[in-house]
Amino acid sequence: MSAAGGRDVHTAAVFVAAVVVTGGNAVAIRYSNRELDPLFGAAARFAVAALVFAAVAAAGRRAWPRGRALAGALLYGLLNFGLAYGFIYEALREVHAGLAQIVLASVPLATLLIAAGAGVEAFSWRRFAGTLVAVAGIAVVSGAGTTAFSASSLLGIACMAAAAVSIGAGAVVVKVFPPVPGAPLNAVGMAVGAVALAVASPLAGERWRVPVRGETFAAFGFLVVSTLILFAAFLYVLRRWSASATSYQFLFVPIPAVIVSSLLDSEALTPALFLGGLLVLAGSYLGLRAGRSGARRAGRTAEGHLPGDAAARTDAPGR
Repeated sequence: MSAAGGRDVHTAAVFVAAVVVTGGNAVAIRYSNRELDPLFGAAARFAVAALVFAAVAAAGRRAWPRGRALAGALLYGLLNFGLAYGFIYEALREVHAGLAQIVLASVPLATLLIAAGAGVEAFSWRRFAGTLVAVAGIAVVSGAGTTAFSASSLLGIACMAAAAVSIGAGAVVVKVFPPVPGAPLNAVGMAVGAVALAVASPLAGERWRVPVRGETFAAFGFLVVSTLILFAAFLYVLRRWSASATSYQFLFVPIPAVIVSSLLDSEALTPALFLGGLLVLAGSYLGLRAGRSGARRAGRTAEGHLPGDAAARTDAPGR
């Protein structure tokens, strides 16, 4: 029990550190987008990160995925890096980082609903009610029905919502397919995402160019380093907690994101941002609580074992 408690403390510490770093990511993307076209910027970021993870995997002599595990890694890369970050980079051309991260706080609900559809976690009406509350919060932060509402903000928010679904699906893929060590999984996944984004970039009419501004280099460097930290941390936590528990990070990220965005990117702290953010967080929390309650009830009918967190811990690399 002492060893298990120590592992939980370490996992929680990694979780908190990832939340803080993630809070600055969206602001850095907005700085990058001012000189680099979004899909090209995202492709370059993940191409560099994939090479680093590949080197780490080779140095550690980690086994590369094959068969069904490789299929899972490829699908994870397409969903979590190709689709999700294509949407995120495009969205951050239109909306500020704090608002974007509030919309992305709906990831836990997307994860729960997709996990329920895949049979990984149970569906509940409380979870559905939480979804409705979160959607209402997104409508509030978007300014729907007010003069603050615009076509560009609608596009940005729709892209962030699509990214939330893609990230949720990627998390479920990691749980459903055979486990792969973190470095090879991220190397394969980010390579797939980089290729998908690089193919989409010219199709979207983007130009590929080397940045010249110092702030662009700083933002890009921060994004590459944070990518290495965050996705290693994400998989570390996901291997030890359930998919829905891991997605709790998205409930906390808006806090550092709004603070950093207001300080560095002149994001206005409006009542709508505050109220809508509370609704999104409340809806996501309601859905997560419903998911955890369902896991406990299912566990009591299965010889006292919880199917969520306990099952997730058996998926750790090198099991």
